[in-house]
Amino acid sequence: MCYLYMHSGKDIIGKISEFYKSSQKSDIIKIEKLEQAGSERIYFRVYDIDKSTAIVVYNPNAKENETFIYYTKTFLKLKLNVPEIYAVSKDKLMYILQDLGDIDLLELLEKNRNGKTIPENILKLYKESISQLVKFQITGHKNIDYSKAFSIAEFNTDAILFDLNYFKYYFLNRSKIKYDEQKLHDDFIKFAGDIDKIENKYFMFRDFQARNIMIFNNQAYFIDYQGGRKGAMHYDIASLLYQAKAQIPTEIKDVLIDFYISEVQKLINIDKKIFKTQFYDFAFLRVLQTLGAYGNRGLIERKAYFIQSIPYAIKGLKYLVEKHNVADKYPELKAVCKKIIGSEKFTKVQDDIFTIRINSFSYKKNIPEDATNHGGGFVFDCRGIHNPGRYPEYQNKTGQDTEVIEFFRKNTKIDDFIKDVYKIVEYNIKDYLERDFKSLMINFGCTGGQHRSVYCAEEIAKKIKQNYPVKIILNHIERGICREM
Repeated sequence: MCYLYMHSGKDIIGKISEFYKSSQKSDIIKIEKLEQAGSERIYFRVYDIDKSTAIVVYNPNAKENETFIYYTKTFLKLKLNVPEIYAVSKDKLMYILQDLGDIDLLELLEKNRNGKTIPENILKLYKESISQLVKFQITGHKNIDYSKAFSIAEFNTDAILFDLNYFKYYFLNRSKIKYDEQKLHDDFIKFAGDIDKIENKYFMFRDFQARNIMIFNNQAYFIDYQGGRKGAMHYDIASLLYQAKAQIPTEIKDVLIDFYISEVQKLINIDKKIFKTQFYDFAFLRVLQTLGAYGNRGLIERKAYFIQSIPYAIKGLKYLVEKHNVADKYPELKAVCKKIIGSEKFTKVQDDIFTIRINSFSYKKNIPEDATNHGGGFVFDCRGIHNPGRYPEYQNKTGQDTEVIEFFRKNTKIDDFIKDVYKIVEYNIKDYLERDFKSLMINFGCTGGQHRSVYCAEEIAKKIKQNYPVKIILNHIERGICREM
């Protein structure tokens, strides 16, 4: 019997099931829809009867799919770390990829950083990612036919102006910041022309950020390069180091840009001093483009993750404008940036932000008390879910471990349980936000507080954080682990 994780697109589920069975010659146990990002692409994890998993991607844009598949095959031949392609549907609207898991570099960084310090193992993964980036850019460039690029083959003046206008229309205008339109347009033309004159054009990944770097078998793997094109190599390293939510400390950025340059110099000749000067111009461009994206996805579409990221992007903008004088040649653009930096609309820290405390606990002990004196909150009993703790191989593991997660997804309907819980708590979250309440507590209990409750608390925290601008304090009581999200 085949259990399917259903969603609104039932026809898509049916097509995916048929495509997977016919191409992989295997029956399906479950299809699980993954969280959707900002694009039309929909990702599904398929569990088949052989206890293996794969990712099926559905995208109605066949041309974009063709580009992704072409790039992937090229990179695989070059032995770069990208997912293998197992099959492509005849209409090219679906394809099956190697499952690289759920852990990306940004998530690892956020979970393991200690204040401003980045642990050595995370820094090592950044350096590994940078080494591979150089190979994507230089070795990839030699093997890519840019006529097969999706939409835009080269990052030139027109493409740069598109990014600058994206910033203007989706962030600047939505922020109601006043400016002289003609003067700003003239600055955009000059800035785009200055950027386009810079040499060293190779393969540009386009969205090279830690969220697109998956950590699989303790190695960095790369996804989301379908927007790749020919362009200046400065852009990708700027995208990585100035990713807003990563908040990489300045001194570590300096270490990593020097490391990047040393890796590039192994393959081509570049002048370190000139490259670093140009690098900050591209970091400026990338931050402006990012603010445009946050305006679109956050201010317009009201997606929480993007709204929460705006202050971090503005912090990067402030550093570039004030420390590296990147806007000095563009007076109206500089004036606009100063207004953004000085505005309290996005930069003011909200100490009284709505906080949701999510606990996992053991029913052998007491239900957690509400320290805010608001009388508690939700308590969900997870003991009706099949317990992996009954098996010796899982007893020393927890709901955060891959093996336990796979057990839940293959042997239980825990994700249905979480889906139902989310529907219940979401009603209160919406109501509390409208009424300007500041606190809510959600508790998950199981026998030992190690497996089922931990997994449920983690998953609910992720769902809420992706959809609402709230602070989450996640506390695994029996594990002695508490972190802020």
